[in-house]
Amino acid sequence: MVQVEVRSRIPGGDRLPDVLVELAQEQTTVRELIRAAVAGQVRAWQADSARCRALLDRQYLTDDDIRAQAATGVVRLPERSQVVPDVEAEVARAWRAFERGTFALFVGGRQLDLLDEQLVLRLGEPVVFVRLTALVGG
Repeated sequence: MVQVEVRSRIPGGDRLPDVLVELAQEQTTVRELIRAAVAGQVRAWQADSARCRALLDRQYLTDDDIRAQAATGVVRLPERSQVVPDVEAEVARAWRAFERGTFALFVGGRQLDLLDEQLVLRLGEPVVFVRLTALVGG
């Protein structure tokens, strides 16, 4: 069993909590690392599910999601009545966001690009999820 700390970074504001993720072995895939991290993030915020919902949306809402909502005339985060995050739905959304380049994943300073990419986690090696945002004018 290996434990790694996963940090999430979102430019300009609140972010998801850093979580300690336990995996069965050092060798895993990006897909399984994302699954474990998102499940840990949801668990870490169970006491404040409204805030958890908002932070998950900031981290994993894709450009396609935003464009689809913009076509209706307004972009909104889910209603507060829909605050209880479903772990499996959030994991699937995070996988889609990763595939679309909504956030980047770095392990030991190296960016990983594919969900099924194999990686070996080492004790103390940083794991960081970074929300990517377009620059103004870019």
